[in-house]
Amino acid sequence: MVDNFNISSSSTRDNIRLAVSASIGSGISHLGSTMMPFQTNSLIEGFHISASAAGMFGFFEISSLSLAMLMVVPFLGAPIHGRLAFGGALIVIAAQIMIYLGPSSVPYLWGCSILSGCGFGVIFSAFISRVSAIRNPDRIYSISCGGGAVVTVSTVMTIPWTTAWLGQRGPFMSIILVVAVLMPFLSFLGHKNNDIQKKKPLKIEWPGYVVGTIPILIMWAGYSIGSGIVWSFVDGIGQSIHVKESVIVLLSSAGIIAGFLSNVFGAVIAGHINRRLPLLFGIIGTALSFLLTGLAWNTVIYCFGIISYWIFVMIAYAYLLGAAAGLDPTGKVGAMGGSCDRIAYAVGALMGGFLVDVSSYSMLGIAGFISCIMTLPVCMPLVSRAFHNHAVARDQIAPTLN
Repeated sequence: MVDNFNISSSSTRDNIRLAVSASIGSGISHLGSTMMPFQTNSLIEGFHISASAAGMFGFFEISSLSLAMLMVVPFLGAPIHGRLAFGGALIVIAAQIMIYLGPSSVPYLWGCSILSGCGFGVIFSAFISRVSAIRNPDRIYSISCGGGAVVTVSTVMTIPWTTAWLGQRGPFMSIILVVAVLMPFLSFLGHKNNDIQKKKPLKIEWPGYVVGTIPILIMWAGYSIGSGIVWSFVDGIGQSIHVKESVIVLLSSAGIIAGFLSNVFGAVIAGHINRRLPLLFGIIGTALSFLLTGLAWNTVIYCFGIISYWIFVMIAYAYLLGAAAGLDPTGKVGAMGGSCDRIAYAVGALMGGFLVDVSSYSMLGIAGFISCIMTLPVCMPLVSRAFHNHAVARDQIAPTLN
């Protein structure tokens, strides 16, 4: 991986440092959603609250994450990414400790979930903004998506131990321990950010800026809604065609490995081909994987759909972030996109539930496919045009790091 950077030894160390901190930032910022099933079960079994109250806990955490990302947007682009991310990690730890040690009061737990979500959102925005400022953000985003998956999987793997030692509240302690161990590395996000200050500030042409931003956010939202429609019910789809539970569990591990390898591929090709190609490849491939999964009639087709989802979604997500960076090196568009992604995913999950109630699991695959690709014919040409208009301005402020 280092050889592919083709840069000096000093810059190589800088890139490794950034790749590590970005991977950790990506992983920690996704712990809220990744750990949600375990947190929900812990709230029901360990805190003895209702399933609906536990569900609202998740809603508040994800909603506050999205809102915090938007609130941080005015501060992005300044050389404080490391401090922002570190502060966000402290907020997450404080909120998780309050949950772990606190009472079973539902309003109290909801308040803690909002605080925790804000911490995750601050980390997410800081990570996106820092990587957006380099010359080849697609590469670091690809690496960080794969590295972030390693962080989230490692956290999930600690749950059996913390639950065995500490009882039903163990999942919250897993988050505390992992974030506490990894948070020092988040300070690397602020490394050499003074390079950005020394550059000529970007003069934003607002009409062109909006013309590029709105289409990519619409495209991102459609993609995330499709993901929420299908992925929220992927276990139910498998059970409906009698896929063994052991196979469904095994697919989770196999899918993550496939996704990691996909990110390695994305990092290798970054900067060598036009980013529009892997972006389209990822989005269209994800849409096709939804069709395969939703319309699967046996275990083999179902497995192929799940594995292909992981392969394409990791490419698409990294290059969506890279596309946002191509429009705005300060990371503001990327932060808005990340916030839009979380909100749209939640909307997709609601839509998926409605479709299951009134139709069938097969309809999920069709709806997910349509949602993913329906915005491409209009939005992709506009985004491509915006890439060209922003290319020169981006070179004026991008740091020499990459």
